[in-house]
Amino acid sequence: MKGYIKSSILIFATILVSFTGCKKETYNLGDLTTPTDLAITTDIVGKTAEQPYGDGSGLVNFTFVANDAISYKVDFGDGSSPQVCQSKITRKYNKVGLKKYRVIISALGKGGITTTSMQDIEVYYAFAVDPALVTLLTGDSPTGKKWRVANDEAAHLGLGPGADRPDGNAETFIPSWWAAQPNEKVGKGIYDDIYTFTNSKVFTHTTNGDMYGIKEYFARDFDPATPGVYGGYGDEWILTYPDYTEAFDYDGDPATSTSPKRDYITFSQKGHCGFFSGFHKYMILEITETTMSLRADIPGTNINAWYVKLIVVE
Repeated sequence: MKGYIKSSILIFATILVSFTGCKKETYNLGDLTTPTDLAITTDIVGKTAEQPYGDGSGLVNFTFVANDAISYKVDFGDGSSPQVCQSKITRKYNKVGLKKYRVIISALGKGGITTTSMQDIEVYYAFAVDPALVTLLTGDSPTGKKWRVANDEAAHLGLGPGADRPDGNAETFIPSWWAAQPNEKVGKGIYDDIYTFTNSKVFTHTTNGDMYGIKEYFARDFDPATPGVYGGYGDEWILTYPDYTEAFDYDGDPATSTSPKRDYITFSQKGHCGFFSGFHKYMILEITETTMSLRADIPGTNINAWYVKLIVVE
């Protein structure tokens, strides 16, 4: 019994020494100083009195200054993720045309303390399109070249996998899921639509009173009341809507080791060709004097791609 008591006392003494031997660690971050006097300077490349929004390169030189700032976190307002940078950076804005961007800058101080400011800028970006493409699309005409859906052909409308399929389906660049048979959508308000492109980047959509597409996107971009009738399947809708005119432009992706150069037609607000599923940017898959094949990814997802074949109106 005495041996047991002695052993217990020894164990308790050992534990007591262990606890009393620990020292509390202290950390010193220094003064947590809030950055002050945050200032932003923007230099739009090529800006002149005649070109107040730049030379079309889309380049902007940014300079950030603040007292007690370690670095800067910048949201450039173009949809990309914010990035941490130093006091100077050059950014290329590549949305075609004259666009307004809200730039939000946070000056980062010690301990993560921040000071935030914002500034709106307007930048013009002009894509250098191949003149031959312009000729094929517009006929180099100020009054425009007219196109319509090639309804007598198979696959004049279609659907296939987009770029970001979570299920592993690869892009096909053909309507591998569904392809309309000749005149399959008669009575849907699409085969009498005329799309006119001019050499001054003016687009006219002659609707002849109605258009065909998804009701949700018609409500978003055309008319919240969505006058019209049910299109016959899912969310399809035949929208009652008059002719309209707006600007269009060109965009493109450079050739890489894995993909060819791509050219696009972009619209400013409502413009589209064929079945409307919310997109206003079309990849030109093929274009000749009399035919054109286009593809558009559903915006924000790139899961599905829609296709349309057009022919010149005689």
